[in-house]
Amino acid sequence: MDIKLISKLKKLGFTENEAKIYVGLLSLNEATAREIHEFTHVPRPKIYSVLERMENKGYVEVKKETPACFRSIAPEQLIERLKAEFLHSINETLKELNSTQKRKSTKSLF
Repeated sequence: MDIKLISKLKKLGFTENEAKIYVGLLSLNEATAREIHEFTHVPRPKIYSVLERMENKGYVEVKKETPACFRSIAPEQLIERLKAEFLHSINETLKELNSTQKRKSTKSLF
């Protein structure tokens, strides 16, 4: 597994296990939880909770069958989603900072 790529995903907000699973699913194309565990070495008890979190974030897709199969979204889609989330977060933070600054400037003049 590409340690540098996992490190880069962690810098983008992924947990270690999320990064391993995303990279693993890119390599496997589609896999069951067991196959993901065997390929990534993410502890088996954590696989389903991490996959569920990633599905909620829109990073993986699930085929509801028995057993369930998982697939990562395309890297381009992932990056677009991360960019959109980051820009939204920046804009919200800027609004809050400006609101805080206005309240402070009306209270005192240093």
